Amino acid sequence: MNTKQLLLIVTIVLAISTALTFPTHATGEQGTGTLYVYTDPERTTLVELDSNGRYYVVPGTEYYFNVSGTTEYGIGVDITVWAYRVNTAENIAIENFAVDSTPFDAIFTWTIPDEWLDEIVKIKYGINLENDWFFAQNEIWVNARVGEGTLYAYTDSARTTEAPLKESKHYLVLPAVKYYFTIAGITEYESMTIKIWARYQTTNELIGSSTVGEQPSTISFEWTIPSLPIDAEIKIKYGTDYQGSLEKWVYARRMTESAPRIFFAIPEYTHGTILALATCFASVAVYKRSKRSKHKPI
Repeated sequence: MNTKQLLLIVTIVLAISTALTFPTHATGEQGTGTLYVYTDPERTTLVELDSNGRYYVVPGTEYYFNVSGTTEYGIGVDITVWAYRVNTAENIAIENFAVDSTPFDAIFTWTIPDEWLDEIVKIKYGINLENDWFFAQNEIWVNARVGEGTLYAYTDSARTTEAPLKESKHYLVLPAVKYYFTIAGITEYESMTIKIWARYQTTNELIGSSTVGEQPSTISFEWTIPSLPIDAEIKIKYGTDYQGSLEKWVYARRMTESAPRIFFAIPEYTHGTILALATCFASVAVYKRSKRSKHKPI
């Protein structure tokens, strides 16, 4: 074997070994730190989890955090903890730490911003966002609590005919059409005046206000659906302020969804529709028969 062949073999072996060598941790991947979120400063009561195993937090509320067991950085290294807002790919710096032990626990307090809603938040930690950071294990789901009040949507002012329901969960409503709503079974507020908002896309539209009596109570209101894209979700909120914590507002049970007109059958025109369809089918049948008659041999 000559020198050229030997050099070629060595080069190939080095290339293969380099390709098959993976770092233990890679920037941007999940790190060794585990996120814990608590409701109390003593960090004894964990925030409840949603159906996807994420910590369920409320906008405008202060929580107590611990990113426990990080081992990527040695003693004496300065690191930062960020909140990563998945919807907007935004990074919010929360606090800086000097690592003083291995493993290290990053303990901090943070208030969920008022404007964050219906979104996932991940916690990052590291030296910089360019090339040296990791995701903590576990995620956060920012939302508000669903109240005890159940939403009913009607197509008539007498509230006798409900709007159609999709999968028994979402009312299907038409843009630019007035609907008559009721929220029954409210227990969060008593003997006071509360407000009602509709949240859609990034808008919180004030619909009106109503006085609630003794628990459980019922309120009624009217609202014309805005011109929204098909399948746009509309959630009804009630309380004293549309921002902030659970004490200020909650979602009504059930929500509405903007739907195309083809989803709806209008009872007054049912017979007319059937007659029109029957006429169409009959016309097609007559046309086909006439064509066969013309081409039939004599």
